[in-house]
Amino acid sequence: MAMTRTSLMRALLLSVASATAIAGAAIPASAQTVTATVSGKVRNADGAPVAGAVVTARNEGTNQAVTTTTDASGNYSLAGLRPASYTISVPVGDGTVSDRVTVQIGQSATLDLAPAATPPAGEQAAASPGNDIVVTGRRLTETRTSEVATNVSQQQIRNLPQTDRNFLSFAQLAPGVKYNDSETDKGISSGASTASQVNVFIDGVSLKNKLREGGIAGQQNSRGNPFGQLAVQEFRVLTQNYKAEYEQAGAAIITAVTKSGTNRFQGEIFGQYTDKSLSEQDAITKRRGQREPDFERKQYGVALGGPIIKDKLFFFGTYEGNDQDRAFNVAAGGTPALRAAVEASSGRSLADFEGAFVSPFRGDFYFGKLTFTPDGANTIDLSASRRKETDIQGFGNQVAFEAAENKKNTVDTYLLKWAHTSDKFNNELSASFLNYNFNPTSLNPDLPQFEYAGIITFGGKDSTRDETQKSWSFRNDFTYTGFDRHAIKVGARLELLNIRFDQLNFVQPRYTFTNNGDNGTPADPTDDLSFAFPTEARLGLGNGEIRGKNTLVGLYIQDDWDVTDKLQLNLGLRWDYESNGFNNNYVTPANAAAALRALPSTFYFDPEDYITDGNDRSPFLGAFAPRIGFSYDLKGDRSTVIFGGAGRYYDRNNFNNTVDELSRTINPIGLFRFSATGAPRNGQPTVAFNPSYLTREGLLALRATATSGLPELFAVKNNARPPVNDQFSLGVRQRLGIFQASITGSYQRGRNGYTNLFATRTNNGLGGCCNTAPVIPFGYANVLIGYDGLDTRYKALYLTLDKNYTQASGWGVNIAYTLSKAEQNGGDLFSLDGLTPDAYGYRPRAGDERHRLVISGTVDMPLGIRLSTLTNLGSGAAYQVTDATLGFEPGQLRQTAAYPTKNCISGLFAFCEVNLTLAKTFRAFGLGETEVAVDLLNAFNNKNYKDFDGFFNATDPLLPGSPANGNNLVTLPRRVQFRLAHRF
Repeated sequence: MAMTRTSLMRALLLSVASATAIAGAAIPASAQTVTATVSGKVRNADGAPVAGAVVTARNEGTNQAVTTTTDASGNYSLAGLRPASYTISVPVGDGTVSDRVTVQIGQSATLDLAPAATPPAGEQAAASPGNDIVVTGRRLTETRTSEVATNVSQQQIRNLPQTDRNFLSFAQLAPGVKYNDSETDKGISSGASTASQVNVFIDGVSLKNKLREGGIAGQQNSRGNPFGQLAVQEFRVLTQNYKAEYEQAGAAIITAVTKSGTNRFQGEIFGQYTDKSLSEQDAITKRRGQREPDFERKQYGVALGGPIIKDKLFFFGTYEGNDQDRAFNVAAGGTPALRAAVEASSGRSLADFEGAFVSPFRGDFYFGKLTFTPDGANTIDLSASRRKETDIQGFGNQVAFEAAENKKNTVDTYLLKWAHTSDKFNNELSASFLNYNFNPTSLNPDLPQFEYAGIITFGGKDSTRDETQKSWSFRNDFTYTGFDRHAIKVGARLELLNIRFDQLNFVQPRYTFTNNGDNGTPADPTDDLSFAFPTEARLGLGNGEIRGKNTLVGLYIQDDWDVTDKLQLNLGLRWDYESNGFNNNYVTPANAAAALRALPSTFYFDPEDYITDGNDRSPFLGAFAPRIGFSYDLKGDRSTVIFGGAGRYYDRNNFNNTVDELSRTINPIGLFRFSATGAPRNGQPTVAFNPSYLTREGLLALRATATSGLPELFAVKNNARPPVNDQFSLGVRQRLGIFQASITGSYQRGRNGYTNLFATRTNNGLGGCCNTAPVIPFGYANVLIGYDGLDTRYKALYLTLDKNYTQASGWGVNIAYTLSKAEQNGGDLFSLDGLTPDAYGYRPRAGDERHRLVISGTVDMPLGIRLSTLTNLGSGAAYQVTDATLGFEPGQLRQTAAYPTKNCISGLFAFCEVNLTLAKTFRAFGLGETEVAVDLLNAFNNKNYKDFDGFFNATDPLLPGSPANGNNLVTLPRRVQFRLAHRF
């Protein structure tokens, strides 16, 4: 029986109370999702360990001090440190040893302290009175960790070139992670997993999109940014072997920390601008002889932070605006004869639809934060953010502007967090709220939509949606470092999730016309070659709102165990639970149950597995995710570290994956098939067309008098499992002088991906389709069943070489190379070409890219000018291809993949994008500094094409994925962008 929300809340509170009781008082500090740990050994001048010494870490911004005591072996651990610059000091003998360091988010860094300490190469030591030694301002590096992770600093966020201030774009600095820089869809993906299996945490608050694909709330088909870049202090990208405290992800995780106020008033105001006059015309419009579409982007913002009460209470706030006007060309396809036929059929002139039309985007982001530090042991944060966007898109190429929609997007977050720190304990308690509303609305909701296949689509958008995700989350993370050589963390998370799903599909009908509107035989005289009537129509037959509730629980324990001074083990176990992960209380309607039972059982389909009386779907209790990692310091000086790990990572299914079972019941979609004579087409029944069917009322009248217009039946498997990813890694980190290098081998195996299949198929292999006769008497046109059988495989080799920028050296470079192979079976959410996903066989996944090289860096030039680059080179992303050379019958059709032609840097790469920035900073008469920057984006105007030919047969060869055959571009052409910022 599923646990109730009340009992789950009691269990969570009990676990928190128990943890507090163990500590003996209010315990305390931060979970490593947003904080760091610095540990090491304290020795005296003779090299002997110092026991009982008090180690203090003082935050230079807030003056807050955290202390701990060394054990009998001289070891110490400072957990729960917020990312900042610290002075870490300890009294040794007659003096004090101090080290001034910068701690980054999520780090498990090592810092040994001794009077005889020598600063690392390239750093400057400053002598202090007596025996004191201070090493000035270096950023700690992380060597002894089993995680495959990349930290992105504020220096990189501020200096590296990027298109539109989306901090996700810097995730590509991590090997194995790809950033989608599409002008209408921005997000990240990792390995062979979909974008849905990533997660982003802001100050520990998960932005997981539980409604639809995209992985991140607000990022589905959005050109907006998930969080204001001005508010982000730094972030960490974890691609593999991350610890048990992270949830709801089977692929990469980003954990970011926001800026906070300090004892200094600090602020920033910025603006950046680019437009059509600063851009090259793209290759597609040149090829088609179209005029260059309009383009303008303005981004601007302001931030301010400082003390309210010195050393005690601080504030930080920011606003960012993002205004874009981008035009897309609409051009009808087809031969002159076909275009004339469309005009005769529709009574509309195609010239009225063609041309460049503006796609406006408006985005606003607000963030505010209060930080209260009453003493060295306690920190309380209260923060809120709002992201609000409107975006007119969904048109271009062969889709007219009048068929566009306004994608309205709002994401609100609220967070209250209390961190308490003592000598051997850390505890962080937080409560957060996420409100995400996605409301794409048709610009012309009263117009039917007309699709003339391969030529033009016009009329209103076929659907309007209003979807809301409300998540209340409560989390407690408790760390104990009092055991010798162990740092033990336990945590509990409770999320109360409410979803409202109002999807109005085909309120006005959608008509599909083809130029072969009968049975598909080219010589058949009954074929319609003049678009005299539509071959299909779809119409929504209901109107109902869906509401769902789900309770999610996560529990974990993690032990970071220093077995010896050289060997560390990271042992973790996580368990996750959802009370309503698969529409558990759904009751199958009687006619749907009868239709399912009318179908034959097969090796992949048992009707009884899809019929429920509301009690046949139990919550999945098996989401136990063990994780083990290790790091071994080969020489004991952290110059050579071998590391690796293995783990299981459970994700979850989006609400959209399974909602059709209920949505199509209360909001059925009628499918009408038309022909000239009413004869069957491809084995499916049709109705002889009558002009009265070109209205909603006409289709409803037809629906009332015939079996045409029957909806499809969707059914969810009662014992469906959530997606899971098993990951394995092994690598070595090596210090090479001033460089830190690493090489990592990765293997990932994804299972239980959700897809829909036809339950009415009559054959194995690809091709062919269905026998729907058994279900039509029960009021259904076809049956689609949910199936948890999508699988992926990923093999990769990651290489990194890093030398971080410092003012002393004047330069820094970071190189990430990925050699990989990503494969999948099946399709995506619908695998309708085969009996099961396995019928497809394994093939390269769409987006698979064997080679990817990302180079970023900054160098100080003469005259105080700074040059930065972010360069991305790839061998080309795979795209899906249908092979019909043997025919279309079952067993003849095949699904495969192809790769683009390598057309840049002498044929070495198929994807090239070199972005450059020149910047200069001026002192502003004691009022801060002003920075002027010029970005040259896609500096060499590389043409990175996509949307190639994806079908071939015996008479229609496959066009190679060459520039001449690309129908769209992955990246924009060369353009200049100006930036101006003032900071104080």
